[in-house]
Amino acid sequence: MATTTTPGVQLLQESDVPYEQVSPGLEIARSITAAGFTSLGGGWVRMDGSGELANWTLKYDEVLFCLSGELEIESNGSSTVAQPRQAILIGAGTTVTYRAKPNTRVFFVLHPRDWAEK
Repeated sequence: MATTTTPGVQLLQESDVPYEQVSPGLEIARSITAAGFTSLGGGWVRMDGSGELANWTLKYDEVLFCLSGELEIESNGSSTVAQPRQAILIGAGTTVTYRAKPNTRVFFVLHPRDWAEK
């Protein structure tokens, strides 16, 4: 369970919200989004390497920090790969395909969190 230590400050844990499947092999737990008191969204991602999220055009800026495994982002015929302790920055309006090796875990932050409502 999330713990608020002072107004506007919250400790986030991977177990704060349940994971939901976004596409085959890709699950997201949106703990930052669920906190709801900033304009940021995000949380944790688990990818088992069995699928991809293809041709997604971002309506937000996003940072993906690889915790384990290997994350690949393909865009415009180029591929960017992050290993553990590396991050990938993606700008709004970019069309990407997300792929990963088995057992990849990522922490992500995006802005704005209400992108789907705009």
